[in-house]
Amino acid sequence: MSKSKIDSDGFQLVSTKKSSKKKVLVPRNDLHLKLDSKIDIEKSFKRIETAVGELECSEYLKSVIKAVSNFLNDKNIVEIICFGLGHIGESNISRYQLALLLCLRNKFNPDKVLVHDPIFYTDECELLKKLNLTLIEENTEGNYIITKKGTSLVYLPHCPKQLTNNFLWSNWGLNLENCILLCNSFTSITEISDRILSETVPYIQKILSLTQEVYLDNNFVFKDIFNDTSLHFFTKKLLESVSSDFWNNKEKPQYTNDVEFITSLIIHKLTV
Repeated sequence: MSKSKIDSDGFQLVSTKKSSKKKVLVPRNDLHLKLDSKIDIEKSFKRIETAVGELECSEYLKSVIKAVSNFLNDKNIVEIICFGLGHIGESNISRYQLALLLCLRNKFNPDKVLVHDPIFYTDECELLKKLNLTLIEENTEGNYIITKKGTSLVYLPHCPKQLTNNFLWSNWGLNLENCILLCNSFTSITEISDRILSETVPYIQKILSLTQEVYLDNNFVFKDIFNDTSLHFFTKKLLESVSSDFWNNKEKPQYTNDVEFITSLIIHKLTV
């Protein structure tokens, strides 16, 4: 990416230059996986409706829609995939992040909207179905292969960086031009040493120079909902600027002793 600047539509394009800014991690508590708390589905449904109403009239939603629309031009979003919403029946942050997902669905009218989080309670799954969202039942750890028949919007709200890394690995290739990633800023993620990046999230590190990142001003009324969130695009021109060897080197990521990332192995150990 080029040096930080404001584009013609008023969006700040983020530079890859490293700074002293500290990234705030949002670790997950594995103990939540051992519980299946009951929630008031109807009450939660109404709270989410209220959150959607607040977002619909917000400048934040307008900026997200404008940035996505600028990238799309005459293309359509055919699917939205969302990982890592958290406990939507309990958490105010999760509730508004879900509200943004619903606003994006209402605006772009995709063929399908898929959601998954390994910590969802049974009642939260029922709530998501009531909202006409499709659950991904298996914990694929972010390894979802996007369609080649249109644009996929992949929404990873405050998710562990390993989830984003896995998604990139599973779609490693020129089809990334059909992807829009709404997630934690790649620039912020890569503000750690190159050695640690290459060991932990190599695909984020590799794709960074081929990424166009649009910083989203955190101007929503609650500042802890969408902080450090950016849109990430991968244009055909940039993706084709590297050799085929760049794409052919595709070793599956491995993670060890990482408390912020819930793997399928952790789920298995807690359910046997």
